[in-house]
Amino acid sequence: MKKLILLLSSVILLFACQDDIISEYSDQTDTSVDAFTFAEEDILKGRIRVKLKEEPPGEVAVRDVNGTVTTGIDALDDIAPVLGITQIKRIFPPTGKFEERTRRKGMHLWYDIWFTADLAATRATGELAAMEEFEIVTPVVKVVSTRSPLLSTFETHLIDALRQSNELSFNDPDLPKQWNYYNPGTESWQEANADVRLIDVWQQYNGHPDIIVALVDGGIDLDHPDLKPNLWMNSNEIPDNGLDDDSNGYVDDIYGYNFVSGNATITPNKHGTHVAGIIGAANNNQIGVCGIAGGNGTVNSGVKLMSCQTFQHPGGRTEYEESATYDDIAAVIKYGADNGAVICQNSWGYSLEATVFSGRNTRSSYIDPAHKDAIDYFVEYAGCDNNLNQLPGSPMKGGIVLFASGNSNTPIPSIAAPADYNKVLGIAAIGPDYKKADYSNYGTYMDLSAPGGGKDIEEKKIWSTTMTEMGSYMYQAGTSMACPHVAGVAALVIQKHGVGKPGFTAAQLEEILLTTAYDISEYNPKYVGQLGFGCVNAAAALQADLPPHKPFSLASNPVTNGNLSFTVHTDLAGQAIIAIYNSTGNKILQKEIVTKRYVLFSLDIHELAAGYYTLQYECNEQVIKEKFIKY
Repeated sequence: MKKLILLLSSVILLFACQDDIISEYSDQTDTSVDAFTFAEEDILKGRIRVKLKEEPPGEVAVRDVNGTVTTGIDALDDIAPVLGITQIKRIFPPTGKFEERTRRKGMHLWYDIWFTADLAATRATGELAAMEEFEIVTPVVKVVSTRSPLLSTFETHLIDALRQSNELSFNDPDLPKQWNYYNPGTESWQEANADVRLIDVWQQYNGHPDIIVALVDGGIDLDHPDLKPNLWMNSNEIPDNGLDDDSNGYVDDIYGYNFVSGNATITPNKHGTHVAGIIGAANNNQIGVCGIAGGNGTVNSGVKLMSCQTFQHPGGRTEYEESATYDDIAAVIKYGADNGAVICQNSWGYSLEATVFSGRNTRSSYIDPAHKDAIDYFVEYAGCDNNLNQLPGSPMKGGIVLFASGNSNTPIPSIAAPADYNKVLGIAAIGPDYKKADYSNYGTYMDLSAPGGGKDIEEKKIWSTTMTEMGSYMYQAGTSMACPHVAGVAALVIQKHGVGKPGFTAAQLEEILLTTAYDISEYNPKYVGQLGFGCVNAAAALQADLPPHKPFSLASNPVTNGNLSFTVHTDLAGQAIIAIYNSTGNKILQKEIVTKRYVLFSLDIHELAAGYYTLQYECNEQVIKEKFIKY
């Protein structure tokens, strides 16, 4: 039976939902439903996305032979005149030395098909969904940056420093404006320590060049003096010779790639440059701001920022509504994994406003299946060779993917997607007073919070780098600003546990980030359980011991208080069946439960007699068995 997946996800919504409807929405992203309806305005016209069941025998391309259009796929050839097919292209282009693993994961079977814009995408989707050759048929959802809830205005003058402190060891003059790193609570709109608890760890951990962060965003300003020292450079590529020297599938990609223009020329964008500065602006260089993992001022001491350009305004300006977008964003994520990144930073989401306003399927969430494959690929292959062995010099085995949750002040997971997908960390925003930013999305799917700034006055926003033509620095607010705080702290944890220490995994990093976050429930009584594990905490994360890489861990063995407690990691979280067997192998208890990653779950077994038992935990087609003793 064919899978017809019509997607619903959004990050731009102009209404706020009430707190009492939180429980109505599922926090599980599901791509298994056969049909999903949405508005035509929210998908690209004249384009659909398919995944073939198997590779065609010959080349797939549109050819016009004596007035007859052929594509290389027999089923498409028969219907090409009806659809008016004009182009067909692989979503994940051939990538040279990475092609083997691309095919192993079936990613070479994804294609986008262009057809006459006069034909509704829903009709084209229906026509192709009936064909046996396709495993998945879906429209292409519009993608937008998770823009600031209120576009900031650039300040041409310097404001007075918010505070002066001997604790600020770096000499960057604008560091006092960065309350998000160290919040003294001296202003009326501040609460002390409503920050990422960063200052205490900077003396020892401040970034390392072995750690590459892929920024799937607008282009980084490559000429910015506060970012230039920490730009990733592809050492295996010869600049401007028109060749793919490193056989990665991209020509002249020195600093990354401009996927909008289809070439290696990165064009600056204020949003992408602002995000980059939070993660990796150069520290202790006597100019501008600090980055969380921007180094210590010595040569080559900070993280490396890879510009994976997905948004671009035709004239270099910054109004997102007019910006060009690279809609094959799945290939952008894969590029990061193939070229050494272990952190993937995303401040974008889907734009399906009309669908949400029409009330179509808003109680479920979906992710573009090609994007899902790309995220899964990054999580699995980042830092690894084709055989999933950690590469020499890579600081981590596997990758971590971060998503801003969006600025619509709603708990509906579909509006935050892909931030609600369980293989990523979804990030909410708080202000300088510990409280949820009034624009930030929230919900039980959320993983972490971080400073994103308030939008009512400039100083409450996040001060970071921007395009040099706009004055080099500016304030912005949004979950787009919160997300890179987590990426920066993640880089510091990798520096401690992974640089020069093979074997550190992305699962261990994720566990450290989630379990060391500090609680903000006291300040957010209406959002308890809706802002993730709390605010990301650099100090606690860098103090944490390296956790054992165990997918299932009993917290109580032997059981002495009548409660059997355990935790699971990401792959084992969700709808689960738990069973207990006695020493003779008889099942004496079975229960369906819902678990969340790294959240302690307790099962009441007071009624069981003392003795030896086996716990069986089944979730996501995996089965774990653990023996325990009850006294």
